[in-house]
Amino acid sequence: METIPEAVARHKIDRPDAPALADDRFRLSWGEAATWMEATAGWLAAKGFGRGRPVVAWLPNCAEWNLLRFAAERAGHPFIPVPASQGKRELKSILEGTNPALLISKGKFRRRDYEAECDEVCSQLDAPPERLTLPEGTLPKLDGPELSAPALGLDEVVHALATSGSEGIPKIAYYTGEAAGQRALGQIEILDLHADDIFLVLSHGTGPARPAWLAAPMIGASIVTMPIFSAEPALALIETERPSLVCATPAQLAMMAPGLGGIDAACVRIWYTSGAVMPASLAEELESLTNAAVVSTYGGADFGGWACPAPDDAPDVRRHTVGKPRGGTEFRLVDADGADVAAGEIGHLIGRGPCCVGGYLGPAGRDSWIDGWFQTGDLAQIDGQGNYAIIGRMKNVIVRGGDKVIPVEIETILRTHAQIDQVAVVPVPDAILGERVCACVVPAAGTELALETLRQYLEARGFAYYKIPERLVILDALPIVGDKVDQRKLAEIAAAKAGGP
Repeated sequence: METIPEAVARHKIDRPDAPALADDRFRLSWGEAATWMEATAGWLAAKGFGRGRPVVAWLPNCAEWNLLRFAAERAGHPFIPVPASQGKRELKSILEGTNPALLISKGKFRRRDYEAECDEVCSQLDAPPERLTLPEGTLPKLDGPELSAPALGLDEVVHALATSGSEGIPKIAYYTGEAAGQRALGQIEILDLHADDIFLVLSHGTGPARPAWLAAPMIGASIVTMPIFSAEPALALIETERPSLVCATPAQLAMMAPGLGGIDAACVRIWYTSGAVMPASLAEELESLTNAAVVSTYGGADFGGWACPAPDDAPDVRRHTVGKPRGGTEFRLVDADGADVAAGEIGHLIGRGPCCVGGYLGPAGRDSWIDGWFQTGDLAQIDGQGNYAIIGRMKNVIVRGGDKVIPVEIETILRTHAQIDQVAVVPVPDAILGERVCACVVPAAGTELALETLRQYLEARGFAYYKIPERLVILDALPIVGDKVDQRKLAEIAAAKAGGP
């Protein structure tokens, strides 16, 4: 099995002029991408960081997301991508947990000054990493001596992915080259991927983008990224770039669906999604408007095992289940005592397999494995054909457009606000994002509280935008059952009172 840097180098020999990467600023062939990878890997090696020290990149959904990963792995450094949507709080936690050699970021992007935010975060670290701020509108020219050392191997950690931990602080799961390669091979097989495929990546990060992240570089397919998602420009990209796979969250696909009838989307054969439950009605709508199949994938970054339906599975399978385990993944459904449940019953989904994480950087996440099986926290059911349907969560997690929000993290900070007596954070339904974050608050005596006040309070503490409540419900008291907040009742109250679009 090849590593990804080995595959990129092969494409330079076999298909140097084939399109590799494109965004709204530039396009690179596989020959150009491989040349840049080698030069930048030489620059990294000349820094003398030491093999195995991570490189962290805090970036939007851009071509550098892939290029820097190629170069880091080629130079012997695991790559840790951090989506630009993350806040200073999350970045600080990741840097503290990984002790990277280098932190890469944009300067300014949209309404944020990432360089200044990196300055602030790094000033709080005992051992801050070296920094690289990417230039605007062009690739950095980073040249170094030709490398003789090999790229990271199949048995070495090649990348690590940060995902929400039990207290909302990211847990960092690492993957070996073997695990990444097994996932790529599974994707290539089940999705019938080829070198002439074009991936349009609309979702930032590695959830829906996972085939573009792993399989596309292995086969030499083309990857088109969209740094700032908006439905109309995304639809325009389908017409201009002619992608065969569109990788997006269910929320993004819901925003695009109304405009699909007005464009030529005959090029698309797969709508690939993950990160949140795909509504069956949305899948049906997408498939009725195009000739493409919706493939909704299951499996978190902190696990690595995965399942998905095949594009040629029956519509009911693709719309109402996450299909079968793939890439050697094994699933079991167990009861509270860890015993397998009877056929047709709902159980706790646990899994293992060759695509799974190799471990975690730091303590967070280690308790998710019991006797070699990952405890997903999801409740599921299996049908007679071996397809799994996800029923719900064992613990309360808000999934906003694919981003996971841990209520206790927000509650802990809001309880320090002088105008708040009691607070609980719950999801409220949303037609586009699936769920939005709602703060249910009992104000301190004699005070009045506005949503904007809460938002500013959390923004000032570096919270990512998707974690900040978008709804506020003021109550005289929180509903209590036993000695705890009645989360189910509170969610019902919030859904009735919060309103909003």
